[in-house]
Amino acid sequence: MCGLIGALAFEEMPAGELTGPIRELTSRMARRGPDDEGFWSDRRCALGFRRLSILDVSPAGHQPMLAQDSEHVLVFNGEIYNFREVREALAAHGHRPRSSGDAEVLLLALREWGTAGLDRLNGMFALAFYSVREQRLLLARDHAGIKPLHYARTARGIVFASQHDQIRAHPWCRDAAVDPGVLGLYLRFGFVPAPYGLHRGTRQLEPGQWLEIDVKGSERTGRFFELPRKQVPTLRGEEAIEACDAAVVAAVKRQLVSDVPIGVLLSGGIDSPLVALEAARHAKPLHAFTIEVERAELNEGDDARMYAREAGLQHVLERVTTSHVLTLLDDVIEAATEPTADYSMFPTLLVSRIARRQVKVVLSGDGGDELFWGYPSRFATTIEQAKYFAWPRPLRVAAIAKRRLTNRGAATRDVLRFDSIGRLYQRKHTLMAERDLASVFPSLPDLPRDFTQFECNETDPDLVAQWARWNEFRFHLARVLAKVDRASMHESLEVRVPLLDRAVIEVAWATDWQSCLDLRTRIGKQPLRRALARRVARQTTKKRGFEVPMADWLRTALKPLVRELLLSRTHFLGLPVRAGAIETIYARLEAGDNTKAWGLWLLLSLALWNRKHGNPDEDRTRH
Repeated sequence: MCGLIGALAFEEMPAGELTGPIRELTSRMARRGPDDEGFWSDRRCALGFRRLSILDVSPAGHQPMLAQDSEHVLVFNGEIYNFREVREALAAHGHRPRSSGDAEVLLLALREWGTAGLDRLNGMFALAFYSVREQRLLLARDHAGIKPLHYARTARGIVFASQHDQIRAHPWCRDAAVDPGVLGLYLRFGFVPAPYGLHRGTRQLEPGQWLEIDVKGSERTGRFFELPRKQVPTLRGEEAIEACDAAVVAAVKRQLVSDVPIGVLLSGGIDSPLVALEAARHAKPLHAFTIEVERAELNEGDDARMYAREAGLQHVLERVTTSHVLTLLDDVIEAATEPTADYSMFPTLLVSRIARRQVKVVLSGDGGDELFWGYPSRFATTIEQAKYFAWPRPLRVAAIAKRRLTNRGAATRDVLRFDSIGRLYQRKHTLMAERDLASVFPSLPDLPRDFTQFECNETDPDLVAQWARWNEFRFHLARVLAKVDRASMHESLEVRVPLLDRAVIEVAWATDWQSCLDLRTRIGKQPLRRALARRVARQTTKKRGFEVPMADWLRTALKPLVRELLLSRTHFLGLPVRAGAIETIYARLEAGDNTKAWGLWLLLSLALWNRKHGNPDEDRTRH
């Protein structure tokens, strides 16, 4: 787990002009890789690297890694969990790696098979592979987008890095202005999804995508992994449970390979306990790390303690309180090298900090909700309401009236407010109420024209269920993974996600939704729950994760910052703000409307991000 940066110039440049910015900007990701630093360059390409040593911690694992023929060089952030199998396949072609880790295996695989080698990989990664003789660069990102890869193509060349702030600070991109359409994405959804970048010309490689470019500017791109929106299910009931359990067992065992100590992140829910209990069968002693909060309805400490006792884990539990907010705030904003409004950054950063005191690597349970229909408030209501979009409007009006009279049925006014199930689902992902957004921003930017994430006109419940799960995997999971990567890397901790192993994803995609989600009880993830039930006597039915009482924090510890940075604000990154609108929303929060917390934190975190990472002139012109 590391960090990379590099540039490919379209014209030969003086060595210092090409390498100087790369050396300078490598320091920005020192926390991603505190163990080692490396550089490589010729007259066209420069690479920088920071290393967090996990596999082959000897100098043999140093990067940038140059092939024995000196014609190929690699920088690579992440882990290849099946590197031993790939190593064996390479042996059949006469390759004998000198090191014992995965980086050289990856280097040789790309040299032997090119982009076709990417589909052989099971891991999490962002990579840059350069052919010295052909002066051609390959960039690629793992199948699920676990590791980030930002880039920008400019008139002078292409620059790429693990962090958006590195791209923004490079001389080729320093004058790039904010893209209004991408700002609109952030204001609605609280993060910047791939393939977009906040500043004009900046981009992100998408999950499972590769990009190849040479010094003449010739470019081609492709995908080595892409999940279909629709797929006929082949696994149901007990067969699905058996397949899921077996895939999780194999994934956890695969991801326990390490040359340094490993722990687990443990919540009071389903996914991370399943991963933790399975890991405990293979690794002892095993440390488990949990965060609990003051609000009883959000606190998961008791359930996590129960799981830890069952598994015989060495449990480390720490409570995050209101007093923690201001002490963590600077680190949260520093870690967010691009705007993100997911306030679970606070507990994720804190749990990463306490874990790093004991270990360098942890396993987490991220991905289970997205794969196995685990968000009932989104999945269940959407599946139930899908059929109404096939009805003429008068029948939909009648269905709503009947529901009011009988208090039964799934029809709500949403089936009249939106013209498709896709637009209804978009509302479920909009963090700030649309009415509030319109009141604050009189000229709210339209979404980018090519943004099609929520285009769905299906009305069949089975097809809608599949589309909604695809949507969660492609969209919401991206926000979760970005948060985890930024927070954990700020603490120099590697977080592995066994539930996003390619084998687990394959099983999930073959499983029928009705074997996962019970519409009557509103309980999802049935295969994961049944797998966990084989390992513990009791489990929770509540949706759990590392959560914090942000509404309380905004009314107390963060109130001075709200007053300073929001209430008198006239614009955000050049976008005008209607006078008094934010103050009205904050008054609603102070009066007890906790639903306003997401929107207010979305704005406050953007203001704080811009003060730390953005254009300081934006804050100076605010009045």
